[in-house]
Amino acid sequence: MKVWVNTSFEGHYPVGTAAVVVANSAEEAASLLNAELLYRGLEATAEAEDFERVPTSKPYVNILLDGDY
Repeated sequence: MKVWVNTSFEGHYPVGTAAVVVANSAEEAASLLNAELLYRGLEATAEAEDFERVPTSKPYVNILLDGDY
């Protein structure tokens, strides 16, 4: 399994969004995120190219949202 990050979907309010998805591929990550977005009453707009793979073979930091708008 791989770890994927998506920060491009629309949330309930016009502020930044971020999701971490564990899946085998970006396509699977998009499908899983879209299902969760629909469950939460949001539009399912995630696409595979919206995901960034998080390296898991070494220590790594990715600040998803730091509050700077």
